Amino acid sequence: MRIMIIGSGAMGCLYGARIAESGHDVVMIDVRREVVDTINRDGIRLESAGKERCVTVVAAMPDADLEPAEVMIVLSHTNANPAVAITAKRLLSQNGFAITLQNGIGNVESLVESLGSQRVLGGISYNSATGLGPGHAKHTNPGPTWIGEIGGHGSSRVDTLQGVLEGAGFETSVSENITGIIWNKLAVACAVHPICALTGLMAGEIGSVPAADTLQDRVLEEFLAVVRAKGITLAKLEVVETIKDLSKRVMVKPSMRQHIERGLPTEIDAQNGALVRQARTLDLHTPYNETLTLLVKAANANTRN
Repeated sequence: MRIMIIGSGAMGCLYGARIAESGHDVVMIDVRREVVDTINRDGIRLESAGKERCVTVVAAMPDADLEPAEVMIVLSHTNANPAVAITAKRLLSQNGFAITLQNGIGNVESLVESLGSQRVLGGISYNSATGLGPGHAKHTNPGPTWIGEIGGHGSSRVDTLQGVLEGAGFETSVSENITGIIWNKLAVACAVHPICALTGLMAGEIGSVPAADTLQDRVLEEFLAVVRAKGITLAKLEVVETIKDLSKRVMVKPSMRQHIERGLPTEIDAQNGALVRQARTLDLHTPYNETLTLLVKAANANTRN
């Protein structure tokens, strides 16, 4: 199967390398010439489970003349979604489909606007990876990948994609409530990522710092108020308990902290910023999420390369 991975950062390299290793025809798409050239020359360097290997994968710029893909997995920065939608429309085969595993909300909607709902799946990944350079990633925390039809029904293409991902070594589950799954992950992103980005804490250290722990409580209270007002059914109702457990034991450096430290743009607008925008349409106030959004943007402006 011909599969394109849109975005060749840490997560894109993780998925691209392992899917290529399992025998599929994988093409990495990225806007950064240095990344494309490095992958074409050296392959993807992937560190996982204490071992490092190089996986031969083809990489290309978005405007390259390429054979269309049957499946497109979007793992690019959310700020690139408008450009990604254009690339997906050009490079996806007529009978193919795209899925986004990006953090935040609004990603599915961006693809649907370009491709139509019948060609888009929803998904989310609980894997974590750290970028160590162009085409070089370290798998820092294994976790499940969730996929599903936006309409909630089963389908042969979801089953096919599940087989592809499981064949590549990813624990993969199908959900009939993929919107609820995405909002569950949004809760984690809103309550963990900006706090770590601003304080320098690891995710699993938040629970041991009273001020950070209390701030997280306030962020989650606002999140749940928006969920109730929108009538969203979370896939995992004990979302607060799950995040509190994560914040005591999972010692990973969230991507937003990595972006701040490396002077790269963050995805705050697709996470806390998106929650704030949703709240405004419902006439709800989310001061803690709005403050975190503004602080991350200010910190990002100070560190951007």
